[in-house]
Amino acid sequence: MKKNKNILFLLLFSLIPILTCACWPFKCQTNRYDSKGFRQGKWIVWWDEASKSPLSITHFKYDHERGKSRYFYMDGTRRMKFYTRKDGRVRVKYYTETGRLEKKGRALMIVTPEQVRYCWHGKWKFYENRKCVKVSVYNMGKQVAH
Repeated sequence: MKKNKNILFLLLFSLIPILTCACWPFKCQTNRYDSKGFRQGKWIVWWDEASKSPLSITHFKYDHERGKSRYFYMDGTRRMKFYTRKDGRVRVKYYTETGRLEKKGRALMIVTPEQVRYCWHGKWKFYENRKCVKVSVYNMGKQVAH
């Protein structure tokens, strides 16, 4: 009897993404605008439409980047990856053209009606040959300590 309850629970739990369209790959749409003209959901921008080499894969909520975003070099290797929170705090990683981590740290995405401003804010680590060679601290884009 307990085994049947577990199977029923697993079956119902596995149907949740399908029923809500949260992660169902055949139902998700990319590059969508809502009724107010805001970008919503997953957006893919291509370097070249024919080769399908992405420039960026970004998630938007009310026309602002939210969640995980990735940017790529023309050959498809990742160039930058960041995670934007609702309050504008951003975790950022930059990569070299060979795919190695170059630097990582924290930043702020400040959104006003006039502009979107991105600035480093917090501790940043810089790497060479996979080793941290420098640590600096930034405040609103200005280096305050190293």
